[in-house]
Amino acid sequence: MRTRRLGAGSTARSPDPSRQPNGLLELVLEVASLDHSVNFYRDLLQLPEVERWPEPRSGVWLSIGRNAVLGLWPATSGGPGVGIAGSRGGRHVHFAIYVGHGSLPAWKGALEHAGHAVEGPLAFGHGNESLFVSDPDGNVVELGDWRVDWAGQPISV
Repeated sequence: MRTRRLGAGSTARSPDPSRQPNGLLELVLEVASLDHSVNFYRDLLQLPEVERWPEPRSGVWLSIGRNAVLGLWPATSGGPGVGIAGSRGGRHVHFAIYVGHGSLPAWKGALEHAGHAVEGPLAFGHGNESLFVSDPDGNVVELGDWRVDWAGQPISV
């Protein structure tokens, strides 16, 4: 039987230290009813609401632990001219991982060299930047070089 070590002491490392993932930044779920989902995740599961976006890109962001959020998006929150990086709003599930500060050029180069189209870096304020790439199944993956988290707290990666 194999033993897996998880968490900060994990021995699993990228062979290229310039492209080391550093943890979950966000996970976005499509929701049929934003109100029902907020009631479930915020009120029942007690996930603190950290941000709420208005129409036309309505969404709610809830804390899921240190520097990470759960995004709840209805399907209408995306599409051309609405979604970030051409995203499809709630019509897709995407996730984001933290990457090392200053590592986005290395990530972008490696992904493009492997034949993937990369969008970004896109700036989000406070020095936060992200790249967006689709996996082979069309899922959107965000690589985030963020300086502060959703609550404005410094991130050390």
